[in-house]
Amino acid sequence: MACLPFLLVEPSTTGLIVLTFGDNFHVADCTGIVIASTSDGLDSDIAKIDSPGKGSIGAVTFTRDGSLLAVCTSEKSVTIYATNSWDVVCTRTAEKRVNALAFDPQGEYLLTADKSGDVYKIPTTAEDSSSTQTKEKPEPLLGHVSILCDIKFSYGTRPYVLTCDRDEKLRISRYPNTYNIEAFGLGHKEFVTSIATMQVEPSIAVTGSGDGTVRMWEITSGRLLQTVQLQDVLAKYYSDGRAVCGKDTFEDRTTSTERYGVLRVRAVESQRLFVVVVERISALVVIPLIDGPTLGNAKTIDIASPPTDVGVLDNRIIVTYAPTTPGTPSSENDLAIALTCSGSDNNIAVDTILTNALNSIVTTEVDSVPEISSIFVWGNKMYLERPKGEEDEE
Repeated sequence: MACLPFLLVEPSTTGLIVLTFGDNFHVADCTGIVIASTSDGLDSDIAKIDSPGKGSIGAVTFTRDGSLLAVCTSEKSVTIYATNSWDVVCTRTAEKRVNALAFDPQGEYLLTADKSGDVYKIPTTAEDSSSTQTKEKPEPLLGHVSILCDIKFSYGTRPYVLTCDRDEKLRISRYPNTYNIEAFGLGHKEFVTSIATMQVEPSIAVTGSGDGTVRMWEITSGRLLQTVQLQDVLAKYYSDGRAVCGKDTFEDRTTSTERYGVLRVRAVESQRLFVVVVERISALVVIPLIDGPTLGNAKTIDIASPPTDVGVLDNRIIVTYAPTTPGTPSSENDLAIALTCSGSDNNIAVDTILTNALNSIVTTEVDSVPEISSIFVWGNKMYLERPKGEEDEE
C-alpha cells in the first residue's frame, strides 16, 4: 500500500500547520503533532473536524491573526472554520471552481479567486446565527479575462489586493474599491502562479511564473524592479539527472524539456528572504532581500524529492514532497522536510525534530499514488494537453 502525499502546507501566525491530502486535511501544532483532522479513525485526543465537502482540497488560508481557516474543494465548496474550536463558521458554494483564497486584513471577508477569472467577497460570518450556510450571494469584486492563479493582500496603511493570472499579468487593485486599478505588473512571459508580500517591506511584491523567473515589483506603480532567472541556479539539476520533468508534458510548447515552473513563493519575514519551490526539481531556492530593496543572489538547498508546496512558520520552512515514483510505498517516500533559518547570514539547517514528526503523520492509504499533473497542463493557453473531459469541468 501507498499513502497520499501532502499537496498543500499552510502555517498560521499562531503556530498551526495545515497539511492537505486528497479530500482531507490534518492540523498540526508547531512541533508537528496532529491536534485536529477531518480524517476518521484517529486517536481520541485528536479533534474531529467536519469535512469541507466533496472533492479534493484546492486551496487553504488563515486570517492574519490565525483565528479563522478557509478551505475550498474542487467541487466548489468553501468552508470557514474557527481555529479555537474547529467549529464551522460558515459554508458557501462558489460560483466556479476556486483556485486561491485570501482573507482581507481585518478578517471580515474571504476573497475567492476562481477559474473564470473572477474574485468574489464572502462575509466570514453567517447572517443567520442558527445556520452556518449563508444565503447571501457572493459579492463580485474584480475580474480578469483569464484563469486566476493566486491572490494576496499587501501590507501597510493602504491595503491593495494583488491577483495574477494565466495571461502573464499581475493586477494591483485598491481595496475595498477594487474597481480602482492601481497598476498592472507586466513582464512575465508565461502564467503567473504565485504572489508573496512582506510586512517588513510593504512596498514590494514578488511573483513566480511558468517562465522560470521570480520577479519583484513596486506595488503602487507596477514597476518591475528586478528579475531572477531560476535557470541560473537550477540548470544543474537537469544536467545531473535530478530533475524529473518529462518531455511529454511540454511537447506542444517546445522541444526543450528544461522548464522551471514555479509552484510557490513564500516570504520568510524574520529573515528577510523569499523561498521558492519549482515543480519536479528536488531543490528549495532561497533568495535574500537586501537593502534597496534588492533581491540578492539565489542559492539552492537540496531536498529528497520534488516538492508539492512550501510553507513558512516564523523562521522555519516546511517543504512537502511529491512521491518520486507514483505508487511507491510510503515507507520509501518522506512526506516533508522542515528547515530552520537563522543568523544574519541565513544559515539553513534541517529541523530534525519537526521533520521526523511530520513524516510520522499518517495520511490516506491507497493502492497507488496518482501522478501529480504538471502546472504546464492548465497553464497552456491552448489547452492542448488537458485530460479528456476536463474541458467540461466547472
